[in-house]
Amino acid sequence: LIGLVVSTAAAGDTLEEESMSKHEVGGASICIHSVVVDAKRRRRGLARAMVKAYVDAVATDVERCGSARRMLLLAHAPLLGLYKQCGFEFLGPSHVEHGSELWFDMQLDLVARRQLDLMQVDAFSPVPFAGNPAAVLFTHRGGDEDWMQAVAVENNLSETAFLEHSGAEGAEGDSETWDIRWFTPGGEVALCGHATLASAHALWDSGRSRRSNPIIFRTRQAGNLQCKSISNAAGAWIQMDFPAQGPTAADAEAPRKDLVAALGLEENSDVLYLGKGPSFAPDLIIEVTPAAFRRLAPDSGALARIKMDRGVVVTCAGAAFKVLPRVLAGAGDDMSTFDFSSRFFAPALGIEEDPVTGSAHSALAPYWYAKLGKAPGTVMMALQASPRGGVLRLQLNEDGSRVEILGQAVTVIRGRMAP
Repeated sequence: LIGLVVSTAAAGDTLEEESMSKHEVGGASICIHSVVVDAKRRRRGLARAMVKAYVDAVATDVERCGSARRMLLLAHAPLLGLYKQCGFEFLGPSHVEHGSELWFDMQLDLVARRQLDLMQVDAFSPVPFAGNPAAVLFTHRGGDEDWMQAVAVENNLSETAFLEHSGAEGAEGDSETWDIRWFTPGGEVALCGHATLASAHALWDSGRSRRSNPIIFRTRQAGNLQCKSISNAAGAWIQMDFPAQGPTAADAEAPRKDLVAALGLEENSDVLYLGKGPSFAPDLIIEVTPAAFRRLAPDSGALARIKMDRGVVVTCAGAAFKVLPRVLAGAGDDMSTFDFSSRFFAPALGIEEDPVTGSAHSALAPYWYAKLGKAPGTVMMALQASPRGGVLRLQLNEDGSRVEILGQAVTVIRGRMAP
């Protein structure tokens, strides 16, 4: 036995002589009596770690501890700092007699502790109100898929990312590992680029991870994804390491005629290619002429009636758009620097148009590298030409199996959410 925490429950909201001597099942207050660590293992931070773990266990176990609204304890002066680091607040000298020493009352609000940190991040943009917004929560709440789906619907953003610290060691010595899942208002997806970028930014921006450390995200279907913070002459970027695989030409069963009509295109003169992305980004991909791209007129109702695994990507060479995307407004970007443009539609998932779709570039990158004759290792610039818009830097590795997707991000909302 290394250590232990001893506590009882009490009905009141303050420490009294009675609350220190009797256990009230279902009481609103948890009274901590003792925190004990084996003498040989003291001064190693174990007491602090034990108290934090105990607080987290009580706060998260709402089934058995949901009636508890606060934690109370007595501390003498040398230990006030330790309990403050565990989230307790100082109330003042205690009137409870506990030996000859002066003791102090401390309290932790479990109701507030159960609220979840929520951040909203605009991904693939250096400025707010552009790029693709994603919500980030730092819990899976025990893998409760119904709850995660309900939160995604409530947020009503294209993606909500749910993170859980895995406790596993990263692939590199200094990396941190987090489990990640992504939900749209219409369901869970296998891979999402902008919400991964937003998650890395949120972990660094909230202080949960050090910016100098890479982050490894463990996914359920797309393997491990690594994010790094990169600073160079082009500014500060987040580098994501994603799987890469080009699309395959669509077969005869592809809904080509209905798809072309739903996008407001002409079959013979506008469409240059129709294919489908790999299993981790199973989108239909249509290359069109730049002129056709500028006059896209998608019919969301018609697109929603077309059977597809996720969505449809429309792409063209160079920079093309109907309205200048907000991400470029006032930035003075040279349009000739963009190798290709794209737009993404997934009305069946509740997304009429996704502002920026990082995962789609797992298939778009190898497609355009081959189409434009780019050598692996060279940098390509991509513009997602939605009204908000997004800018991506892409770099395919030598064998074409991985692509580095770089983007910028900014926090726009911080808040707390009921559990």
